[in-house]
Amino acid sequence: MLRPSGFRQDTRGGIAVMAAAAGSLICALAAISIDVASVALSGRTLQGVADLAAMSAAANLDVADQAAQATVSANLRAATVKTELGAYVADPDIAPSGRFSVQADSANAARVTVTATAPLFFGKIVIGKDEVVQVRSAVAAARIEPPRAMFSIGSRLAAVDGGVANAVIGGLTGSSVSLTVMDYDALASARINLLGFFDALATETGVTVGDYETLVNTTVDAGRIVKVLESLSTGQDAAALRKLRTPAANVRVRIGDVIGIEADAGRGLAEGLDASVTALDLVMATLETGGSRQVKLDLAANAQLAGAQVFLAIGERPNRSPWLSVTKTGQPIIRTAQARVFIRARTAKALSGLAQVDVPILLELAPGEAYLQAIDCKTGSVDLAVKPGLLTAQIGEVDERDLNDFKTALKPREATLVSALGLLSVKASGKVQATDVRHQTTRFSEADIAAARKRTVTSSSLVQGAISSLLGSASLNIEALGLGLNVSRLTSALNLLLTPIGPLLDSTLNTVLGVAGLKLGQADVTVHGLTCPSSATRPVLVR
Repeated sequence: MLRPSGFRQDTRGGIAVMAAAAGSLICALAAISIDVASVALSGRTLQGVADLAAMSAAANLDVADQAAQATVSANLRAATVKTELGAYVADPDIAPSGRFSVQADSANAARVTVTATAPLFFGKIVIGKDEVVQVRSAVAAARIEPPRAMFSIGSRLAAVDGGVANAVIGGLTGSSVSLTVMDYDALASARINLLGFFDALATETGVTVGDYETLVNTTVDAGRIVKVLESLSTGQDAAALRKLRTPAANVRVRIGDVIGIEADAGRGLAEGLDASVTALDLVMATLETGGSRQVKLDLAANAQLAGAQVFLAIGERPNRSPWLSVTKTGQPIIRTAQARVFIRARTAKALSGLAQVDVPILLELAPGEAYLQAIDCKTGSVDLAVKPGLLTAQIGEVDERDLNDFKTALKPREATLVSALGLLSVKASGKVQATDVRHQTTRFSEADIAAARKRTVTSSSLVQGAISSLLGSASLNIEALGLGLNVSRLTSALNLLLTPIGPLLDSTLNTVLGVAGLKLGQADVTVHGLTCPSSATRPVLVR
């Protein structure tokens, strides 16, 4: 009878077998770990080279491929380089992967793709390969911030009538103002750098310097704005601003309603603000934005006029449009304020020796507007699209208390120019309009911008002074009862009285509106500054 062999129960040497198997596995894992670490290190090195090559290409866009090749060759022994030029747009609304688009024209960025091999020390044994191919890419932009322009609409008269200006500012502030012509001349000549103004205003209002979003949404009394302007001025202009500080304190204004900026634009915005405006423009724009709305002026008599009353009502800018903007796009649209002017004038001479002529005239000015149309950094020029506001002038009676209600249309009543004892009655009506439905392109050259040169865009339908046009085309209704007067001669005599007062009233009206930065059938626009990408700007990696 056979007995079972004892060999199957012999377990001696089992540990050695297991140790040999485990040792082989450990060696294989060690080999793989070494190769994985080597590949990872090569990948990081390759990415660093791609980053450097992209920045070199972005800094030398004209020879981007050569610059990228040279950078890669200096850091790697063997690699394939692909360089693509394109446009990078720093728009947070666009996914990062879509902000770079390949295009040769107007390129501001470069994408460099580097392909190289990484050696495997044990790969031949483990996976049958002794190297792997690695691809890394990087995008660098020569400039993230796009070009920006600073521009404004409306300008104040170079030669200011002190009495008229004091009356207008007094009406806006509800206070008595007594600046001299020299004061106004000094304010019109004083240049205020808006970047310095914004920084000083931030300090005055307790806002962090550079936090433009908070600053433009801050509401302050205009006296504090004038105080900041005074701190940035010297001599006569500082003295003039000191006189305005107390009256201006009656007016409250949101800063963003005066100056419209892109609050999230960062450093590019700060550079865009580095331009100047006149102190007079900035003060008046502030007071018009936040001040009360009606001004009354009594005009002195002269050879043609026994006197005249002028009522000026200034409305809000539509959609809270600012007076000045710093932008890279067609938004925001800047606009002048809407306004109404009612004039009640009386001739110095009587009609045919019977009675003086009373002339009531209503003028309504819709806002003029402008927006950025194009920037050409190669020539340093800026194109604005400008449209003068609609002007309507009518002969007729209105209640001057209704002028401030811009939500309600005014309906002038037929005007009685002359009424003498019920025997002579002269009534008149008339209406003229100036309107443009299209914007006109206005170009500002580099020299225009450097000189802050104003350009005036005029309505194509306005051929002469508005009041002169109105009086010259008025329809007259003359009733002469029992006086034996010749109606034709009365008409001629009336025209002789009205013709010379047209230019006088036009001149007066232009003076009054000019203080408020308004014109009849015209829009003044100025480009104060242009910020373009600089070739000296250090490129930055964007992806």
